[in-house]
This record gives sequence, structure tokens and C-alpha cells, in this order.
Amino acid sequence: MADQCIVCGGALEPAVERPRSSYAKLGAYRIDRCTGCGAGATMPRPTDAELSACYEATYGYSTHDLIEVEKRRRAAAILDWSGVTHGTILDVGCMFGFLLDEARGRGMVTYGIELSPEPAKVAAEKGHDVFTGTIEAFAQKHPKQRFDAIFAQHVLEHVPDPRAFLATAKSLLAPNGKLVICVPNFEARLRRLTPSSWGWYQVPVHLHHFSARSLEHLVHGAGLAVESTRTRGGDTLFLALSALQTLGMSVGGGAGNGKGGLTKTALRLAGELTRPYYALGDDELGIIARA
Repeated sequence: MADQCIVCGGALEPAVERPRSSYAKLGAYRIDRCTGCGAGATMPRPTDAELSACYEATYGYSTHDLIEVEKRRRAAAILDWSGVTHGTILDVGCMFGFLLDEARGRGMVTYGIELSPEPAKVAAEKGHDVFTGTIEAFAQKHPKQRFDAIFAQHVLEHVPDPRAFLATAKSLLAPNGKLVICVPNFEARLRRLTPSSWGWYQVPVHLHHFSARSLEHLVHGAGLAVESTRTRGGDTLFLALSALQTLGMSVGGGAGNGKGGLTKTALRLAGELTRPYYALGDDELGIIARA
């Protein structure tokens, strides 16, 4: 029996391209595409043990810390776009709490969920209420908690069952609450130009690859109403990955681990130089939905 799309149940068309990734040898995985909704699926589907090995060996949150200034600027931009101005918010995959910092500065009550204990501890030490684990585990522990807005930036592509994730998120929203999701855009122009080395392929930790149509299909299926969609360009780390992978270089997820001044300064300068790409690119797909 042919593999089915986890988004819509359609048939998956085997892909010819074998994408480069920071987490696997070239050719180890491929991305099959759904003939129905256009979503991509990492194949062969990695086992839990394979995913755990990837995260333990190479997944480095410290690389994101290297572009803290850019992360904070992007956090402010997504809050502006969401239209959320008050209330209690939850950031799923909050890392070091950059979005939570910005939200608290605007007068909101902040909660976070983060799988990795180290960045979760950093965010909690800044005064945010942070749960270490999954959104499903959080909901089980706090069944009566409700949020005016839930943010999930670059999370949905990692979770084994995105439909279960969205159902849980909906259960945590207050009436008329907003769910704001950002994922890599499988229909991005740069992906088409660099079909084997686009920076946000990142198989196998990216299990799903969403088109606008497939993401809207998922959201509607969860009983949420789509309010707005948009695209924006990838960040400095994404551009660096795309460039290096195009050159055939393998970059581990924990590369650039140092907080050295030269590394941070270089990436900050690169971030300023590539800042217009934020508005011009379409590598990231965002959607705002209401309960």
C-alpha cells in the first residue's frame, strides 16, 4: 500500500530530489509530495530512535542565540502582525523566550512550552511561566488553562501528528482566541531555485513540509477559521545554511556553538545586510486562525 499524506490522506508521489540537511547524509532521506494538498513528507519516515539521535547529537539551540537581535526583531514583527495587544499568551517552542520577552514588555501575561530543558530554564529564569514538555502534556496538567493567543513558530513541521497538535491548541484557546503558526514554506521561490539545498529542508527532524493549501486544510480540519496568511523571508541562519549546502558543505545543527564576539558580530552584520530579504523573501509561511 502506498504511503498516504498525513495532512489530507492523499497519495504521496515519490520524489527524485534528495535534499541536503544538517542532520543526515546526502541521500538518506527524500521528500515525497502529496498529489492532493501539495504537502511534503519526509521519507522514509524516521523512527523515534533516529529522531532522538538527531536531536541529541546535533540540534543546537545556541545557534539561535547567536542571532538574538534578529530573533527579537522578528518576534516583535509577528506580534504586530497577529494584532494581539493584551491578555494571556502561550508560546509553544519558546526556546530562550525572545517572543515572551517582547509580549511581556507590551503588558501581556506570558507562558511558554519548550521541549529542551536548557533553553526552557533560561526563559523561566527571566520570569516567564515555562513548561518543559509537549503541548499535549501541558494540556493534561493544566486542563482548565485558556489563552487569548497561542504562538507556534517552526514547531508544526517537527511534530509527528500535526492534527493532534492543532486539536490540543484549540482546546487551550479562549473563545475567539488566536492561533498563530509559522512554518517553512514548501512553495518558496528559493526552494525551487535550489531544489536540493534549501536551508529549511532539515530532514529528518522536519517531518512535514507545508504548502499554504495544506496548512489551511489542517487548520480548517481542526475547526479553526483562517483569518490571515502571509509569507516572509528566512533569517540569517537559514540563508547561511542555504548557501553552505548549495556549496555542498555539511553543517551540523550545533555548529557555530560559540558565543564568541566575532561570530555574533559577523552574524549581526549579515542580519543587517540581509534585512530587506525579510520583506522580499517567501521562505516562511504564516497563518492566523481563530477558535
